[in-house]
Amino acid sequence: MDRRVGRSRRARDAHQLLVKQSVIEQGDGDNDLDIERAASLLRSDALVAFPTETVYGLGCNARSTTAISRLYAVKSRPTNHPVIVHLALDAPIDEWAVRVPDWANVLAQSFWPGPLTLVLPKRPDVLDALTGGHPSIGLRVPAQKVAQALLKSFGDGVAAPSANRFGRVSPTSASAVVAELGDEIDFVLDGGACSLGVESTIVDCTKVSPTILRPGGVTREEIISVLGSAVLVKNADGSTPAPGTLSTHYSPQARVVLTTASGLSNSINSESRPDSKGKTHIGLLALADDLKYFDQTNSPEVMILNSPINVKQYARVLYESLRTADINNLAVVIAVLPPSSGLGEAVCDRLTRATGRANFGLKSEKIIL
Repeated sequence: MDRRVGRSRRARDAHQLLVKQSVIEQGDGDNDLDIERAASLLRSDALVAFPTETVYGLGCNARSTTAISRLYAVKSRPTNHPVIVHLALDAPIDEWAVRVPDWANVLAQSFWPGPLTLVLPKRPDVLDALTGGHPSIGLRVPAQKVAQALLKSFGDGVAAPSANRFGRVSPTSASAVVAELGDEIDFVLDGGACSLGVESTIVDCTKVSPTILRPGGVTREEIISVLGSAVLVKNADGSTPAPGTLSTHYSPQARVVLTTASGLSNSINSESRPDSKGKTHIGLLALADDLKYFDQTNSPEVMILNSPINVKQYARVLYESLRTADINNLAVVIAVLPPSSGLGEAVCDRLTRATGRANFGLKSEKIIL
């Protein structure tokens, strides 16, 4: 068992170091002592990073104002930006939300556990610190077995945004969490690499009909097929209170340039010059089939960050690739956008927010069956 040492906030006065990393195979969940240790720390208002199928979350007790305040401080997260509450599989929604529409229950039954967050009217006793002062709350039941084991052991809701600085690239491995937050958190549960790699889909369930606020692991096509009715897609510019919907988000230090497969060569040529800091290196992220438009022998300054074979793999390696660019001090990441249907909609959304240009391919439109 690999144990990583870091400073615990609770023990700082005694200069104790306690960031612990438990190696758990993806979906294993057999390390009960480590799960129980993490749950115990949550009860004492500690911050615990844990894996989900989407990205690693930074969790705290969703009933504790003290823990929530510390969570916001460590992430440098604006206090009016709500966080999602993660629930165990058998946790009742009515402990957190009221006036749940029938179609929201259909979505929950269809996609929970899984990468879907439902925004619902909150109960009056739900902490305003959790919701950024808004009258709604985001709820999710993750599918990842380590996450479910932790939630079951803890026995209540865990508030958990992604385990990174606000606005930066989400972590998809325990090592990325440690590199990002280090000794500012108390515990890291290592469940291996996240299987999906992009965040959950957020659906607003506070209106008459469902509205997708953020595309994610559950596609709009899947939602429409289950509901059999119209779905509104919000032109998510941050005006609606929901995580991950600001115009600039998921951003590496490197500048991100978006292009198409046919425009790849021109994009590389236009970026193949030193920037103001003297950097010349370029990172490239593209589907393997799109690399036929790229001749690396004529572009030695380009590092291929990843060449996924399909959109599902593109989503899985997206954040890892952006982090690799920063580790290698690259000036620019050129990303060839995948097809924007299905899971590709979420990938395009994240890449576009990484550039600061919100809403690429996301229009306010009603999809009528």
